Amino acid sequence: MYKEMYYNDDLENLAEEVVFEQIHLLLEDDEVDVPSSEVSIQDIAAIALNNMPAKYCCNFLEKREPGEQLQDEVKDLKRYAKRQVLKAIRKVKAIPHD
Repeated sequence: MYKEMYYNDDLENLAEEVVFEQIHLLLEDDEVDVPSSEVSIQDIAAIALNNMPAKYCCNFLEKREPGEQLQDEVKDLKRYAKRQVLKAIRKVKAIPHD
């Protein structure tokens, strides 16, 4: 209710994009057995994101042409996200939802 009063589409948690990027890369890579059903992917993303720090960006230009500091933060976020996604995959495989 309140979110709709102040929210616009420019506000984005970069951690979400990074987590889904890591899931996609692992699916494409075929080195890790990633459950690929829609429910499993959502579970993996949710588990990983619950363990990720949020990194919000609200400026279109900042997203398209991030400064050096933001680029470094995103690199670190990607490394951390990969570890969290791998942990989430293990959890989902141990206790599948679907």
